[in-house]
Amino acid sequence: MKYNKISNDSCSVRWVIALKEEAETILVHYKMKLISNKTPYPIFKNNEETHWLVLSGIGRHNSAAATSYLYTISKASKWTSWINLGIAGCGKGNYGDLCLVDKIVNDSSQITYPASIPKTNLHRMELLTTDVPITDYSNQELIDMEGNAFYDIASKLTTRELICIMKVISDGPSNHINDLNKLKIHQLIKSNISKINKVVLYYEKLSLHEDKIRRKPELFHDICSKWHFSTTQMFQLENLTRRVIIFSDKNDIMELIRGCKNSSSVITFLKSKINSNQINWSKF
Repeated sequence: MKYNKISNDSCSVRWVIALKEEAETILVHYKMKLISNKTPYPIFKNNEETHWLVLSGIGRHNSAAATSYLYTISKASKWTSWINLGIAGCGKGNYGDLCLVDKIVNDSSQITYPASIPKTNLHRMELLTTDVPITDYSNQELIDMEGNAFYDIASKLTTRELICIMKVISDGPSNHINDLNKLKIHQLIKSNISKINKVVLYYEKLSLHEDKIRRKPELFHDICSKWHFSTTQMFQLENLTRRVIIFSDKNDIMELIRGCKNSSSVITFLKSKINSNQINWSKF
């Protein structure tokens, strides 16, 4: 099965959600549709292919496997934002509150601190990920069965600043987990969609920012299309083109190097161009 890559100037967001009821509102809001019935985990995407979502099912193993699978199928870039959204038990918060996770603990007491999260009015809480549902909420903040595994995989696929875990409080001392049903789960996410969207907007912008930083300049691609470069020269060329476009127009550079006979002469010219435009600080 073939999937097209997103355009270079688009944000890139990947969602990992355990249950269909947790995902329904997100799928509608971001206009994602199922791409195939024959995949190990159901995967959805929007027409622009900027947002992709996988239904992982419950549990750490499923979350880790589905995250890896989505990465492969969607060809996620290094500047992709990864989001895990779902319901969670909580011993301290209020039913229906949307929370951002700023500390992750598993039941082996392994602790992970996600990178900085957006400044919002949302509660920031610690998340405990377990293998079985917990109904003893004493001294616990958020409790789920996927977050820790999702983060472990996502942190290998992108920078920590582009990973977000959001949880909606669904059960606790006053709201027993056995009282949950599909409709209630759906409503919990739907009632928070405006807040969720604001957080996602932050990660969309962050993804675009990372894209601009990491993306190779157009000049680099134009030059590569006309001369053959070794692997070492490619690294040199990327660095040189990033520097030379600060003070020179791309088209002007292409015109100036048109007479270069090989890749080495192109690199020599670019180095010379950069050196001739360096500021002599001794004059100040």
